[in-house]
Amino acid sequence: MMENFQNGTLSADEFQTLYFKVFKESNDRMDGPLFKILDGVFESADCYWHECLSGQETTFEISKQQLRKEVHEALVKLNKLLDNR
Repeated sequence: MMENFQNGTLSADEFQTLYFKVFKESNDRMDGPLFKILDGVFESADCYWHECLSGQETTFEISKQQLRKEVHEALVKLNKLLDNR
């Protein structure tokens, strides 16, 4: 799902809706490091606002570009975590 958002298969709005659903259904089955990374994505998705433009982000609202950046950073962390297992 995160990769689909990164490559444009999912819009930011679609990603936000789907991520909320999947995360809430699965978060009790995650270990500490994995949960921390995916919870960070949840927080980013929660801050995403479709009307927020790049460069106008605040502490509570981010643009789709910022959401993509934060999802990309989470994917890098996830890959490192999986490589270390």
